[in-house]
Amino acid sequence: MKRLVFLIASAVLISAGSYAQNWRVPSAQSFDQTMICLGELDQPLTVELADKPAQHARGLMQRESLGEFSGMLFRYPEVRNGDTGFWMYQTLIPLDIAYLNQHQEIVKTFTMLPCGSDNPYNCRSYAPGKPYQFALEMNAGFFAEHDIRMGDKVTIVGQQDAESSCHDIVQ
Repeated sequence: MKRLVFLIASAVLISAGSYAQNWRVPSAQSFDQTMICLGELDQPLTVELADKPAQHARGLMQRESLGEFSGMLFRYPEVRNGDTGFWMYQTLIPLDIAYLNQHQEIVKTFTMLPCGSDNPYNCRSYAPGKPYQFALEMNAGFFAEHDIRMGDKVTIVGQQDAESSCHDIVQ
């Protein structure tokens, strides 16, 4: 009986390892950009828009840096189950993530750390536990530094002048 359990466990591990080795980093993508206002923050943020499945899969993988007021906004056509989340496989920089409901209000945030594993299935998934339709990624610490909280809203404002403030844009 012990031998049978050992053989089954070994087969499962070998299968999982083979499956992980078949997972490939998505190819580099091009992203449109826009500006958003976030919560009470007066500085508009420049975000890359991840709208397509290939863009969702690639995200910020293999980026070495992100501007101070720059990020990525993931937009999904439908509300997603709160059990699905983001991982940090092949992501080199720590990130904050805010999950947003269909009204673009923050329902959950995390600070996510890079996963150094070569096996993507060894990387933690950061699932919000609440339905979401958007996700905003910024440099780690951004939300705490700028007092971004649950319930804060993202407003897409399009391209603006460098001198524009969210207070003047969103009224």
